[in-house]
Amino acid sequence: MTRQQLKDLAALTRSRARREHGRFLVEGLRSVEAAVQASAPLEAVLVTAEAADDPRLGRLVAQTDAEVHTIAARDLERIGDARTSQGVLAVARSVVRDDLDSLEAPLLLLDGVQDPGNVGALVRTAAWFGIRTVVGDTATADFESPKAVRASMGGIWDVALARVPSLVPVLGRLAEAAVTAWGADLGGTSVGEWGPGASAALVMGSEAHGLSPEVSDWLRRQPPVGSRFVFIPGVEGGQPRGVESLNVAVAGAVLMSRWLG
Repeated sequence: MTRQQLKDLAALTRSRARREHGRFLVEGLRSVEAAVQASAPLEAVLVTAEAADDPRLGRLVAQTDAEVHTIAARDLERIGDARTSQGVLAVARSVVRDDLDSLEAPLLLLDGVQDPGNVGALVRTAAWFGIRTVVGDTATADFESPKAVRASMGGIWDVALARVPSLVPVLGRLAEAAVTAWGADLGGTSVGEWGPGASAALVMGSEAHGLSPEVSDWLRRQPPVGSRFVFIPGVEGGQPRGVESLNVAVAGAVLMSRWLG
């Protein structure tokens, strides 16, 4: 590969370049393996000479129609994270949509979830429990950032992903389609008493602030008024001292297990 090609690939670690080029990086043997098995839209697979001797990688390369390039380890380090790439990296076409022509329930909506590791973990859990669509607003971390892709453990290929400026219009469309939306919030129904059914959507808010005011206000106005929230009680129905809340990925897993498990 030319120096310019390597430079262009290295730029894909930045969200702006990913959006402009409609491409993203898939790092590590396990992640690339999941992409190949899912017939993901891969354009190229890059491997180091050292990694090329791995029989598992050899089988993987034989299964893909993408171009395969052997490059120096130092060049791979310039593109991705050497600690996680394991000598293999793939370039994929974007799978995140900006249109919402079809919204299949059950859905997971992410309202300002800013940590890409949490975003990837939530996508992974959503795929495990059969959620069809995951939608994030523009305040949510990029689904296709390297950290989110790694954390999704292949889940990114198993759900439809969309990115929108605001979730409120999405919630309106869901209401018109008789899909009930629920927000994760401490002031809601206890998860033990919650039974939303499959034709529903779960909204997870940001790690620091929870649901955004506009999403919270929209949910609060839905009939029966003020009842569209669910929470996970802690010790004796409350919270342990010093712990404000569960990690959003953990909370999402608990709620999705109760809902769809």
